[in-house]
Amino acid sequence: MSQSYKATAKQNPGRKSWLVEFRHPLRTDTNNKPGKKTRKGLGTEEEHEALRLAEQLNQLLSNKALWSVGAQAEASKLYDARVVEIFYGEITPRSGVSIDLRDKLLPLPGHAEGYARVALMGVPGAGKTTIVRQLLGTHPETERFPSTSVNRTTTFPTEVALRDDDHYEAVVTFMSEHETRFEIEESLSAALVEAVDGDAKKVARTLLEKSGMRFRLKYLLGDFVQDSDPEIDPYDDEDTEELKDIDTISNVTFEEKIQHQQVLMTYINRVIDIAKRLKTELETQQGQIATMSFEDRSAALDLIEEQAVTSDEFLELVSDILDELRTKFAHVPGGRFEKTTTGWPNAWHIKSTADERESFLKAVRFFSGISYQSWGKLLTPLVNGLRVIGPFKPNWAEQGARLVLIDTEGLGHKATATADLPEQVLMLLHEADVVLLVDSAKNGMTNFAAGKALEGVVNTGYTRKLAVVFTHMDAVKGDNLKGHAKLDHVFGGLRNVIENQLAKNVSAEAARYLLEHLSNNTFYVGRIDEIDPKPAKPELLKLLAHLSSSQPPVFEPVAFPEYSHDNLVLAIQEAAKEFRQQWKGILGLAPHPEFKPKPWQTIKALSRRYAEGWDDGFVLRPTSNLVATLSAAVSRFLETPLEWSGNPTPEQKRETIDRIKTAVTKQLPALSARRLREQPQPVWHSAYSLRGKDSTFERRMRIEGIYERWIPVPDARGDRLAFEFLNEVKGIVLSSVSEVEREVRALDVT
Repeated sequence: MSQSYKATAKQNPGRKSWLVEFRHPLRTDTNNKPGKKTRKGLGTEEEHEALRLAEQLNQLLSNKALWSVGAQAEASKLYDARVVEIFYGEITPRSGVSIDLRDKLLPLPGHAEGYARVALMGVPGAGKTTIVRQLLGTHPETERFPSTSVNRTTTFPTEVALRDDDHYEAVVTFMSEHETRFEIEESLSAALVEAVDGDAKKVARTLLEKSGMRFRLKYLLGDFVQDSDPEIDPYDDEDTEELKDIDTISNVTFEEKIQHQQVLMTYINRVIDIAKRLKTELETQQGQIATMSFEDRSAALDLIEEQAVTSDEFLELVSDILDELRTKFAHVPGGRFEKTTTGWPNAWHIKSTADERESFLKAVRFFSGISYQSWGKLLTPLVNGLRVIGPFKPNWAEQGARLVLIDTEGLGHKATATADLPEQVLMLLHEADVVLLVDSAKNGMTNFAAGKALEGVVNTGYTRKLAVVFTHMDAVKGDNLKGHAKLDHVFGGLRNVIENQLAKNVSAEAARYLLEHLSNNTFYVGRIDEIDPKPAKPELLKLLAHLSSSQPPVFEPVAFPEYSHDNLVLAIQEAAKEFRQQWKGILGLAPHPEFKPKPWQTIKALSRRYAEGWDDGFVLRPTSNLVATLSAAVSRFLETPLEWSGNPTPEQKRETIDRIKTAVTKQLPALSARRLREQPQPVWHSAYSLRGKDSTFERRMRIEGIYERWIPVPDARGDRLAFEFLNEVKGIVLSSVSEVEREVRALDVT
């Protein structure tokens, strides 16, 4: 008998707004069956309107002909736009929507207007955002834009264009309501596991700050402080300069802190109550959790979590927190919101005159700030992109520059499984004119992620775009480290990474070329957190001149390499083997010197994200890992052609090889997403839906089964699946080689 679907309009206790509850026929539940229980806001406080919308949704739910993304246009002719959004918003693709919206509301200037685009990369705390501040000329104490911290600050792309006119503009885009609900559910699920032991402080910590440190509910809801706790230590999370009391409008008052605490305490108590009830029920049947083996305890906690997230109490709690987050948008001064039909903000747009710079930056800080004095009012965790354009100019330069600066998330954060460049950063490499790698001179390029970033740039063929900035030169001290000796010492760390790590992992020739390139494109600065960094001014001026003069490189090949197809097969085999070994280590199925097993909660969260089609921004990033391993192996292959036509110089060889690398790496993300996200999505869901005894081990095996099926290691047995994978990667590489070869021949003809 087929399942019938019914929508019901209701209100959460104490809330004026109406919502609708129904089982979505195109979303699967935790048991991998159609009909996931769903709650969505209706965008109205009127009962008669809510009932009307629920009735329309019931009509849609009874018409199977409309149950597909392709039927959305037809449904739009029949039903209220809010009903259409509620039903189809759960299943429509989400990638690229925010970028398109920013481009629509505030396009970035481009090459036609003489602008150079600069993508900044670096490990957390290296000084990326401080470099941006210096190039913008924003005051570190009175303006604080962009925000800086010793901890992870930039969790979304911040794009700033220096435009010589008389006004400022900004556009902020947000997570969708659907994605925000998902993040709340993830935070609550993690908190529920902690709540089994009944420790309110641990529950609060887990709820308010996820391990990935991206979605921090404490910024939105305020921090949790018990009477016995010491005073908040601002140095625990914030840099000193971020603590100045300059935004009275965004600072949280004492009364507001009390209110935040009361609201938080109700949430925490509700989480503990759910966990306590389910723990009692489970222990009645299976015995005390405290006496169970590790595997049995993991399975028991997994079962408690599964029962909790499907309960009405959990759904009500998610809805209450989501409603609370909606109220935070009311604090924003100025600007206008672009909202969905149900009232969830998609974007915020503001335009101010040059005289209104102070109020403009105060408004923008609601979306990018991190100061603990504003916790409870900040919207930073809900932001997925910030774009600002205005008459910014470095204080130490006589005139401005036509630059678009793109600040990215810190590389190799401790929460991530690998130091591979995320796919979003790889996309920026293709679009940028300059790739600016920022590292602290105190570290001397000893951070593993910084070395991996160098490899990533070389493997994508963008060596000529790369420049390096060493910050904190003032912290490099020693009796023998004066003048050029200090510069040589710092560059020596970079040289060591290139001559050892890069030469080994890519090629000696690629390492030689990169070292030669960076000898003329490395900059050294210190004390740049100061208002007037006088000692750094000459070097900052050199950096500004370099960035301003950078334009897309012109490809002028004069020769072409010939490659062995047999060697390409070996390269693909090498990549597949490396990827599989990494993930056997992460899944705990085989020992690995670098990749250690991840907790069952993290593996489960990964399976849910891939089952539901979320972007690759999690702690674990299989698609990014596959792109990185394939790029590295193909890069090594391309570095060693059998021979060259003509008699090219080393520079001409490098230019052609890099061109092919770029063509290849532009196609690898699509292959990776198709093989690891799209095609095995049902298996990801079956892995997530596993429950009970041995489920944590079985989930790991299901994920390994996905990799075995879609990323098989080619060998002499001639397996059909391995042959398909091999041919798909070969096709990308060989088509890229042919594409560049046609360019060479076309230039020869002209």
